Amino acid sequence: MMTVVPDPDFTIRKLVDLRRERMIVVNPEYQRGEVWKRPQQKRLIDSILRGYPLPFFFFHHIKRAVGEYSSEVLEVIDGQQRMNAICAFYENAFKLFDPAKDAADARFPRFIGETPCPWARCDFDSLSPQLKADFLDTKLPVNKIIADDPNAPRDLFIRLQAGMPLNAQEKRDAWPGKFTEFVLRAGGKPEVDRYPGHEFFTKVMGAKPAKGRGKFRQFCAQMAMLFLTRRATGRLCDTKSEAIDDFYYQNLDFDDKSADAQRFLEILDKLALFFGDRKRPYMKAHEAIHLVLLMDLLLDDYAPNWESKLCKAFDGFMERFNEDRRTARDEEPGEFWSRYGQWTRTNADSATNIGLRHEFFCAKVFEAMAPLQLKDRKRSFGPFEREIVYYRDKKLCSVCNREVAWRDAEVHHVKGHAKGGPTTLRNATLVHGQCHPKGVSADEFEQQRNGLASGD
Repeated sequence: MMTVVPDPDFTIRKLVDLRRERMIVVNPEYQRGEVWKRPQQKRLIDSILRGYPLPFFFFHHIKRAVGEYSSEVLEVIDGQQRMNAICAFYENAFKLFDPAKDAADARFPRFIGETPCPWARCDFDSLSPQLKADFLDTKLPVNKIIADDPNAPRDLFIRLQAGMPLNAQEKRDAWPGKFTEFVLRAGGKPEVDRYPGHEFFTKVMGAKPAKGRGKFRQFCAQMAMLFLTRRATGRLCDTKSEAIDDFYYQNLDFDDKSADAQRFLEILDKLALFFGDRKRPYMKAHEAIHLVLLMDLLLDDYAPNWESKLCKAFDGFMERFNEDRRTARDEEPGEFWSRYGQWTRTNADSATNIGLRHEFFCAKVFEAMAPLQLKDRKRSFGPFEREIVYYRDKKLCSVCNREVAWRDAEVHHVKGHAKGGPTTLRNATLVHGQCHPKGVSADEFEQQRNGLASGD
């Protein structure tokens, strides 16, 4: 038999006093040790000072008697990490975040950083007398358990821990800000009517959002991160869990009506139209990523004749990729495995490996779709070729041999266009805008490049 006794008058003051007198104890036989990191502890104290409600604490009320001696203790069933954080703060073990100055570590919503915080960078002793009193007088939701069988509290502990905790994406779904809303709408959360999800994920990738616990919302966030970061900086980004969290935090003020946001949705629309015919297996994550990034290069600058070629070029790429997958364990695996496939298995969410895959994917699909027609015939190389050359040449200027930032990258005809030099990747080289030897002959270009390399 087990009885639950709520204690409506249990305050933080009572908690720290009982803990100091060792009248609240932890049973190491079934309780884990301290696992919260300091940032988690700081956020909890900040929540208490803001008046946010806390989950219930469960304590096993134990009475013991040996001869003429007796004792009473409260043994923690659930709430050990919160108790440790509260008591550590009371003992001045750490100072709290300043929501504005420590924004990168605190990761609070922007509106919190924009409001005054009287406990910013304070330990307990640094708080004002009123804040100290408010903190210590905060009432905690406490249930005391009285049990005839000592195994009953352990069974309760197991049941309390057996619930399925929120995964990383389910936590992100609760973040404030328009990027959260953008991902929910595109990635889908069918249990909420206004979040049906984009048909690209269901028709092309075979998503079942109701069963995936946010799997496709996370993937949607990763694709959007890569797309938006490259459009803003010319570079790709990591898509690891920590990087996703950072992106959500950095984009609390995301404009879901911006041109870039609408372009991302436009690309998903086109991919759903092109690849939603069920003529191939459901698309995998790495395939979708590279198609989204590729189409971003094609949309503005190339005549639409590429649209009739894309599916066939993609299918050809996947055919070669699957052939070379069988050579993965060979001494010399096929290039579609060594230059693409292995990077879908090894640190597939690192910017470097995504870049390696994308360089190869773009080059092969471009080759299969050639020739592509630029809308503006005055332009020699379009953004598609520019990206291929940028990565192929290791981001190094062929004139000064220094690294080229994406915004400064230009592509030069090694043999001049006026001299009959073709607009092909073989006749292309990466240069800085300021190093670009426009209008010079191939001989003059070589002299300029050799002169800079020798220091003349």
